Order: sequence, then structure tokens, then C-alpha cells
Amino acid sequence: MDVSAYLERIGYHGDTAPTLENLRSMHRAHAFAVPFENLDIARGTKIVVDEDTNFDKIVTRRRGGFCLELTGLFARVLRALGFSVDVIGARVMLDGRLSHPRSHMVLVVHLDEPWLADVGFGGRLIEPLPLRDGVGLTIGDRQYNVANDGDHWFVTSTEPGNPPGTYVFTHQPRAFDEFHEVCNWLQTSPDSRFTHGSIVSMARPNGRSSLAGTRLITTNGEERAERDIAPEDVGAVLLSEFGIRLT
Repeated sequence: MDVSAYLERIGYHGDTAPTLENLRSMHRAHAFAVPFENLDIARGTKIVVDEDTNFDKIVTRRRGGFCLELTGLFARVLRALGFSVDVIGARVMLDGRLSHPRSHMVLVVHLDEPWLADVGFGGRLIEPLPLRDGVGLTIGDRQYNVANDGDHWFVTSTEPGNPPGTYVFTHQPRAFDEFHEVCNWLQTSPDSRFTHGSIVSMARPNGRSSLAGTRLITTNGEERAERDIAPEDVGAVLLSEFGIRLT
């Protein structure tokens, strides 16, 4: 793991000791530098949960990825830096139903108390959250809530101009190879939201930019703008808005 190359990719040049301040800074840097995207599915390129493959895609080729790629690589980097990290499988709430088991990946980082880290939820989670029942935290114009019913944790993020996002998990550590089956399901099943069109999304300090198919959506605080992109201009928008150069 070339940690220095990863840190350069996210534009982070600070201290890397396993502290909350450094975790928070690296988490923010990743959120604003690396897009969430599923473009490989439509391109017929298989997505895998693998350190070398994910590093090459995200760091060397300066692409993004979906949660299993982004959060998986972030977990490996944190561990290489000496952080104590549990990899957790979560389920996203979609239209009132929970997604496939382990179809989302989050991290529990053990510091003074457990902290939730998640750089793969479409850019929604900007900073780590204390894993503590009843937490309500505002970061910029984003609101986060953490709840526990005794067995399950519920995390909800709300931001202007976008619908709320919620996922559920238990604190059961997982090995990376436990995500191989669901990774294949996410990119092949008609029941997966990722097989129904391309999406690219990246957090901004005051909102986000998203490209859903050929529709560019930008939010800045309470302001929301949408415009259609001509198919021949999609490549230019991917590069200018998200830093993605497809080959």
C-alpha cells in the first residue's frame, strides 16, 4: 500500500498519527476529492473488492467508485497508518425497504470511543460521527442523526436540495472477502439500483455535484440547479466537474 500516493490523491498533506483530528481531516479530504460513481458497470468492467485493483482505479487512474471500493480502500489506508478499524456491512433504506445485506460498507474506528467513518455513501458523510445513541450533529448545512435500538444502528443524513439518506447496521466486523458476492450482485442484478443507469456524485463544501445519466444536478446551500448534458459533452463534464477522464 503506497499510502503517500493515496494521500496525494486526496490532497492531504497533514499529520497521519491515529488521532480523531487526523481521521476527521483525511475523511473530509477524501469526500471533496474522490467521486462516488458506478460508471464501470455500463462499460462492462467488472468491479471487485481488491486492494491492488481499487488502488489502481482510485489513486493511479484518479477515478472514483462505489462504497465497497471507496470505503474499502480507506479502511486499508487507515489500518496501514495504525488506526484500529472494523469493516462493517450495512443496508441502505430505499423506498421504505432495506437493500441487500452488506450492500453498503462502513467503518468503525476505535479511538477515545467508536467513530463511524464512511467515504462511500455518495459523498453524504463529510466527517466521522461518534457512534453513540442519540447523536445529532450538524456539519455545515448537513444534519446527521445516529440512533440505536439495542441491536441495530441507524444513521440518517439530511442536506438541502437532496432527499434524506438512511442506512442500518449491526456492529459485526467483516472480512473483505465477505463482500465479494454482494459486489457481484450490485453490478449484475436487476434489483440493484446501480444497474439502472450511471451516477456520479461528489460532495462540495456547501452542497454536491451529481451527474445522473446526462442530467447534471448541483446544490449550493438551498440553491439547486439542473441541466441536461448533450451525450457528446458528458466526457468533458466528467473531467471538469469530477476529475474523471475515461479511456
